[in-house]
Amino acid sequence: MRLNLGQLKLIGNVKGFSLLELLVAMAIIGLLAAIAIPQFSSYRARAVDSQMKSDLKNAALAMESYFADKKSYPTSLTAISNVGFTQTEGVSLTIAVTTPSSFTLTATKPSGTQPSFTFDSLTGVID
Repeated sequence: MRLNLGQLKLIGNVKGFSLLELLVAMAIIGLLAAIAIPQFSSYRARAVDSQMKSDLKNAALAMESYFADKKSYPTSLTAISNVGFTQTEGVSLTIAVTTPSSFTLTATKPSGTQPSFTFDSLTGVID
């Protein structure tokens, strides 16, 4: 099989992608992005929820540690920080001592699946 000079030039000039190939590649990338972006947002919201719940559990343990030493529940974050509680950045925590033997903790942070979670020491449940 013998090629002439005109055929060699034609073979040597084939470079790059056709417009159709580029459009198909862009459509595939767009489809993947349309699927991935909502999933990423969902994962982030659940991570924020986990931060709030983790802070509530750790704060509840610190409250009980404080109660074991002082025989009363503290009303400030500074008091439970002194017994080992470290607050997560961006999570706001509120302490409410409802009776001498019970308390509620509320953690808030924007961009979670819900704006806040509450821990009740009487039930031990995070809502």
